[in-house]
Amino acid sequence: MLFWSRPLTADEWALLARYFGQPQHPGWTRMRLYLRRLGDTRRALSFNGGFLSMPAYCFAASDPRQCLRLDAPLVAGWLAHEAFHHWQRLQGRAVTRQALRLQWRFWRHGINPYAYTPAASPTALLAQFQQAQVEQQAQMWQDAVMADIAWRQAVPGDDQQQLAAAAQRWQVVLHWVQQQGASQPGTLVP
Repeated sequence: MLFWSRPLTADEWALLARYFGQPQHPGWTRMRLYLRRLGDTRRALSFNGGFLSMPAYCFAASDPRQCLRLDAPLVAGWLAHEAFHHWQRLQGRAVTRQALRLQWRFWRHGINPYAYTPAASPTALLAQFQQAQVEQQAQMWQDAVMADIAWRQAVPGDDQQQLAAAAQRWQVVLHWVQQQGASQPGTLVP
């Protein structure tokens, strides 16, 4: 069962709908989760066609038949990151080719394809996001989702205000992606 997969659960779709809105593109319904068994099994990976490959520890009880541990911001962030690559592909970007070139540059020259320095204002952050290469853009999306989840899970207090401020600056990016997805033809995500 090397290439075992399953459709996303209702909770996984709900998380994606919260951040992507209700994308209309029919390609969203093709997304499937795979258990990552080859290569670096500690990292998530996305392939063309909506194949999201996640490490075993991302699933409840490390069982890929169960839902992803969406209460863990990192796991939810990884799902958002890999689903974002699917979104990029549906927007017409050559994600796999660009990502392979970026990974090669990392291996050969040590240039981190995910690294970025966030812009100071929300407007500048959106412009930076729109101009980023595929891995930076997906990392920024992951950071936006994780900031929002951390803020929502925070216990009232001083940290909650800091988390709210961090999440608030990403709202313009979250809304822009939702608007882009809603403008695609097709049917709603399940």
